[in-house]
This record gives sequence, structure tokens and C-alpha cells, in this order.
Amino acid sequence: MNPMNEFDAAESIELLQAMIGINTTNPPGNESGLTKWLAAWLKERGVESEVVEIESGRSNLVVTLRGKTSDRALLYTGHLDTVPPGQQQWLHDPFGGEIVGDHLYGRGASDMKSGLAAMLYSLVLLKRQGFVPEQDLILLATAGEEVNCLGARAFVAAGGMKNVAAAVVGEPSNGDVIVAHKGAAWLEITTRGSTAHGSMPHLGVNAILRMNRMITKLAAFSFAVQPNKWLGMPTLSINRIAGGVATNVVPDLCTCQVDFRLIPGQTAADAQKVIEDIILALQDEEPGFAAEVKVMHACDPVECPEDHPAIGLAQACVEENAQLPVVVRGVNFYTDASVLLQGKKLPVIFYGPGDDAQAHQPDEYVSVKKYLDAVRFYETFAKRYTM
Repeated sequence: MNPMNEFDAAESIELLQAMIGINTTNPPGNESGLTKWLAAWLKERGVESEVVEIESGRSNLVVTLRGKTSDRALLYTGHLDTVPPGQQQWLHDPFGGEIVGDHLYGRGASDMKSGLAAMLYSLVLLKRQGFVPEQDLILLATAGEEVNCLGARAFVAAGGMKNVAAAVVGEPSNGDVIVAHKGAAWLEITTRGSTAHGSMPHLGVNAILRMNRMITKLAAFSFAVQPNKWLGMPTLSINRIAGGVATNVVPDLCTCQVDFRLIPGQTAADAQKVIEDIILALQDEEPGFAAEVKVMHACDPVECPEDHPAIGLAQACVEENAQLPVVVRGVNFYTDASVLLQGKKLPVIFYGPGDDAQAHQPDEYVSVKKYLDAVRFYETFAKRYTM
């Protein structure tokens, strides 16, 4: 351990390797093993933290660096859980943290234990340097982001966002500055008919054929909205269908699940109305057409206000530490920020060393150089953010 305030690259890399070595694949998550280990690691370095239990084996970690005022806070956040390694054979141990050249391998190396580790190490550096921020700096490491944003929801419910005025999310950005992401609305459509013997289909009403009519109209649908500067147009994807009980029985029920990805200004209600309008049109065409729709899951789109100085600050911090021109962009996936910001138009930056194209891939890796650059980014951003 480096007792001074210098950046110890070896120490920061060992932190990431240790985090990868603690299995937090979700399901089931089991993030508590990692939160407790991190709390002990931080305490050894003079940084106090709190493990916040959510349910058995599931917990958040909250670290607070007190500022000159507690009326406002800058939030750093990332998630502890990862997706499973999958069935495809890896060339490198998913939990080994092996380094080959500039690549550090492991499940979560990119998405997103590298971003979280870099944030944690930046707080250790700030603490060693005796730095006191203008406002509180809170680091939130969440459970359950990969499935249902469990930890983010618990943090909001406990009032953790009360004084948060801005956020930096350590999701993989490949060193770019991300300023917006799409929201999601997962909808389930159900069509209903009436059963009959398969040899006498005219005596029944086929729910699968009704769903086919729904899907035909849905596939031809186009959004009547203006594209977002960072995210382009919303999308929908018809991804799951189920119906019927036997080959010789006319099906009286069919379900279909649709994934809408939304841009700022849209909500899950807008996605639901798309389906409801198609149902109404089909009912005009076929009296008695029976169908309904429900929202299974919804997360809001998130966008940093376009003229907020946090974007320029983030660009400057990237360029200074990486010595490269910075790319500013949006992404199609959603993050804990959907839950944490609750639709508020707070300044938010997404920056992490992981490559978003590496997320959930076999032999997932992070560039060691980009990881070390990220530590410096989070350190520098915290020192300069005074808004």
C-alpha cells in the first residue's frame, strides 16, 4: 500500500483484479461479499464507507467524502453485479483478472467493475491528498443493475438522492463522454380467441392469427417524433411470442413481448398507446377482436442538459488525462441513472474505461491504459466540479 498521495498504478490494478475475483454474477447477485470486502479495503486506507443491506446477500456500498457544504452533492455511481460468463468457453478465467499486454480479462472487466474500481481508487487518492470538495462527493456502488436496478431503487427509497445535484456514472464508454441514453419500456400484448378442435378450426377463434395481425401492424409502425441529437430515433423490437397448448387445439391465448427503446420526451405510456391504438384499429376491422397490453418494465431515458458546463468539463478531463480528442455521444442501453434521476433534468455524465462493445461478451476485457486514465479522470473531475 502506498502511504503517500501518489497514484500507485499497481495498487489500483490489484483492486480491480480483486473485484473481478469476487463472483457477483446476477442472478443471484450476492453483492454482499464484494461490498464487505471493499468496505474493509477502504478502511485500511482511511476511507470510511457504509454497507447498506437490501435483502439476504444483496447490498449497496455508500462512500461519502464530506465537502465544504452538504446542501449539494456530486454522485459517482456504478454497479457491483455482472451477467454470468455464459456457455461459450473462455480463453481466460472469467474471475482471474489475468493481464495479457494491455488487456485485463474477466467478467465485469468492462461492464463495469473497471469503472467502479477507478472511482473507488480516485476517492482513496483524494482522501490521501486531504482534498475537501466544494460539495459532498458520494460514491454509490449498487446491487442488481443488470436485472432490475434493485440497489438504485433502494437508494432512492431511502432518500439518498435528496441533495444530489449532478451525477457521473462509470458505465463503459470506451473513454468517450456519453451524455444521454435511451429509456426502455417492455410491453406484453395478449390476444384472446376461443378454443376448438384442430380438425374444425372454423368453430374457434385463433388467438395466434390475431397476434399475427397485431405484429404485422406493429412491424410497419413508424414513430412520428423528431430524432434526438444524441440518440436518434426510438426503436421497437418484437422479441418473444408464445401461444397454443397442443398441435390439435385451436389456441385461445397468445402473448407477445415487445422492447421499446425511448428517447427523451417519451414515456412508457407513449409506448403503451402505440399498442392500444393498433388494438383499436383492429377492433374496427374485426368486431369482437380481443386483446390487451400491459407494461412489464419501464426505465426513463436520460439526457444531460445540452448547454451544461459539466459536458465541457468532462471533455477537458478526458483530453488532459488520455491525451486524445474526446468523442461525445449517446447510447441505446439504459443504466441505473434512469431510476436515480427519476426524470429530473440533472447534469449527468457517463464515462468509464470499459468498451461498451465488450459488455456481456466472452473473454471480456478492459484496456489497462484506459483504466488508469479513468482513475485520473474521476480524480480530476471531482477536484474541478464546483457547479
